[in-house]
Amino acid sequence: MIYLDANATTAASEEVRRAVLAAMQDGFGNPSSVHIRGTNARQTITNARDEVCLLIRGALPEGVTLTSGGTEANNIVLRGIPEAIIVTTSVEHPSVLRPAEAAAEHRVVPVLVDGRADPQAIAEALPASGDVIVSVQWANSETGVIQPVEDIVTTVRSRRPDVFVHIDAAQAIGRIPVHMDGIDALTFSGHKLHAPQGTGALVLGDPEETRLKAQILGGGQEGGRRSGTQNVPGAVGLGVAFRERAKAFDEATGALRAMRDAFEAAVLSAVPGMRVNGGSSPRVPNTSNILFPGIDAMALVALLDQRDIACSVGAACSSGRPEPSHVLLAMGLSEDDAYSSVRFSFSVMNTMDEALSAADIIAETVGKMR
Repeated sequence: MIYLDANATTAASEEVRRAVLAAMQDGFGNPSSVHIRGTNARQTITNARDEVCLLIRGALPEGVTLTSGGTEANNIVLRGIPEAIIVTTSVEHPSVLRPAEAAAEHRVVPVLVDGRADPQAIAEALPASGDVIVSVQWANSETGVIQPVEDIVTTVRSRRPDVFVHIDAAQAIGRIPVHMDGIDALTFSGHKLHAPQGTGALVLGDPEETRLKAQILGGGQEGGRRSGTQNVPGAVGLGVAFRERAKAFDEATGALRAMRDAFEAAVLSAVPGMRVNGGSSPRVPNTSNILFPGIDAMALVALLDQRDIACSVGAACSSGRPEPSHVLLAMGLSEDDAYSSVRFSFSVMNTMDEALSAADIIAETVGKMR
């Protein structure tokens, strides 16, 4: 199979698999235990925090809280200041939108047609007083569009220096440089970057941050921010995956961009009338969301699956009935166009031959559907 759904999840790398297996075989101690196995497990967790920081400029290991993934980390932030007003954008991941909707008050800022938010519009949505959390996804999971995080942080801080700024970096980490400049909390999942599923972290700009109230109470692990016995094998895998990407960041991102760009060029030249959603904006190097006018995206994805190409469309509701992507609708696409859009997302496990082969098969399949 040509797997082009890396924004949903990625396969663990060979080094990650070996490290996780070794941790399960030989490093099974509880990090809270005082004997040698517990001591070794604690050191393993410490090493994982260090390795996480390799991909986040300005991050400190003591500010890293290991979680079960980005959704839990987002909820720790968005539910951590109980009376806070949450300001976010219309293109966020459901793990941000749903907690925001459950808050006492939330404000949703629309995006421009290019998928990017206006920093000034976010600043203008801030309340004049009271606790407030601004939550923005650094890179969109469906289009790969990169938000102007630096400008958002600067503009928001100029109006309300006390705002708690949260950045969801699930699709940005390891694909573009990320940092903690002016950011109070940064969250991500490990499985987008070849770490095991069920891993992720919350990274605090200030390790002594006291505004967030813990959501999981118990033995006080993870600095009291996330109680429960730590997932040692998962932490090992997360750290190894981050170390691998940090060592080869430029090579990896360059390869992703080359494959994505060649793929888009081949598809667009072979199938006239196609358009890349968010293509005029800065994007992470691995993501392509293509509009195939008049084509049923669900049917196209099913046909491509039969040809051993894995890709995806927008979200589906709990009944399983497909819904148009809220991200694409927020960017001004019609429902018909949103229903005709497919996301392709690459990882470093793909090859250029796969990218070009997939483009040929997509062009052939779309031609038969017309």
